[in-house]
Amino acid sequence: MKIQHKIIHTVLGISLMAGMVSCKKGFEELNMPYKDATVSTATPAGFFNNLAKRATQEDYTIYTGLFMPITNQQGVQNRNLPYTNYITSFWSTYYSDLADYKQLLKLISSSPNPDVYNNVKYMANILMAQKTLSMLDRYGDIPYSQAGIATEGAANYKPQYDKEEAVYSSVLDDLKAAVEGVGGANQSSIGTYESFLANDFVAWKKFGNALRLRYAVRLSKTNLQTKAKAAIVEILGNPSTYPLPNDQDLTALYKSNYGSYPLVVVPNSPDYGDRFWYAFRELSVSNIRMSSNVFAKMSSTNADDGSGFFDPRYKVWFMPNNAGKWIPQPQNGTVADGGTPYPNTSANAPMAPGTDPDNKFASFNYYLVRDFQSFPYVIISEADVHFLKAEAYNQGIGVAANQALAETEYNLGMRASVNFWYTTVNSNTTSIWPTAAKPGPITQAQIDVFTNNPAVKFTPGDVAGNYKKIITQSWLASMFNAVETWCTVRRTGLTPKDASYNPTTYNRLPYPDDEKTNNSANLSAIGGNVGPEVQIQKKVYWMP
Repeated sequence: MKIQHKIIHTVLGISLMAGMVSCKKGFEELNMPYKDATVSTATPAGFFNNLAKRATQEDYTIYTGLFMPITNQQGVQNRNLPYTNYITSFWSTYYSDLADYKQLLKLISSSPNPDVYNNVKYMANILMAQKTLSMLDRYGDIPYSQAGIATEGAANYKPQYDKEEAVYSSVLDDLKAAVEGVGGANQSSIGTYESFLANDFVAWKKFGNALRLRYAVRLSKTNLQTKAKAAIVEILGNPSTYPLPNDQDLTALYKSNYGSYPLVVVPNSPDYGDRFWYAFRELSVSNIRMSSNVFAKMSSTNADDGSGFFDPRYKVWFMPNNAGKWIPQPQNGTVADGGTPYPNTSANAPMAPGTDPDNKFASFNYYLVRDFQSFPYVIISEADVHFLKAEAYNQGIGVAANQALAETEYNLGMRASVNFWYTTVNSNTTSIWPTAAKPGPITQAQIDVFTNNPAVKFTPGDVAGNYKKIITQSWLASMFNAVETWCTVRRTGLTPKDASYNPTTYNRLPYPDDEKTNNSANLSAIGGNVGPEVQIQKKVYWMP
């Protein structure tokens, strides 16, 4: 059964259990973006801009504390992080965004000519769809169909949870309608308030179709496989109607690698906060290093002088230890802490790399993760799309299996990833990167050396082996989109792992503690009112 649109224009309810005063306070906090405005004075443009600015809002500490070192095995963390302290950021932001989305659609529906705002509505649909889908990936069942109608009375403060399957199905329908509808004529322009893709409606179609393809592949072995495979056939078979990013556009990366770009989305406040840098440099929560697991997939030898690297992205993503040696930290933790890669003063001011002489392991690149003014927070990249297409063709998911097409898309994916990161760094105009520290512009010849290396090159006829290569390169390309990497880990089971490292399995995030307090009965109804150690073991809908 399709979940009605009016249902999703909502914000998570607030419990009355703490009394009317606390309830009012909580509701005001949830509705902070518009609590001082009324529907008659707020504007669709303003609400849309709030959604665009918060498209990737979350606490990235969970990336360096849980996803990168444990679930994805791309780093080694030397701090025991109480990860449950960092699981609520995306949850709370999501329901605040639904509040703005609700108000946006109210304004549109009550305007004299609602149809002139169709483009705004469809763009907002795409932004909310990607957030809803990511919520499902993180938590499983979520309050959805009854969530957020708290403004209609106290009876609506405790919404029921919807099953993942129903929400995935509904949101895929919403995405299809949005990509088919956006770009219509005779529309009201919101000008610079469209800070996500600058009113480029072709780019919006590509963004929406990229998300559709991602989730069609993800859901292709579930009860929704008929719908999922039909979407793959539709998208791959009709590129003019359902375009995807496929042009290696290096002049406007944000129009083919979708996410938040601080200097684009918030041009008047380019610092954008140091939320990603905090996750790496704050010693109370982080001391993360390059892992031996990822080193083994980028270098053909164990040479500590870097001579074995065949993947050119290592120069962007990582940096050697203080002695200039490329020594990764063992993934299995057999070698303990070895200094501090990102030392800080007592005033929390970053110090130059090399300050701690005891830092003996290669780390994530100091300049990349510190460059919060220009660091791109990507939701889905052009490389991701090529790897999804490669997987579909290699495995015959909705389309006929075709190794030649799979190899073409696979190579395009590696090329797109390398180009993206080298262009990002070399187009940086901030002073964070010293000229000497920047890896030089990449050439096609250098990329060809990479894609022709025996470790990554397709092997004719080896469908299973080639599939593992596709997944491995997808795993690498989404290095800094740790939630998406985690989805690949859980969905395929084919990402590189250290055979001697057996960490706790995290199949989902536990629900925030506030849900146990404010929505206990509905949480219990879906079996979620148990300890986090139990919740994390339950598989999300699409896991095998």
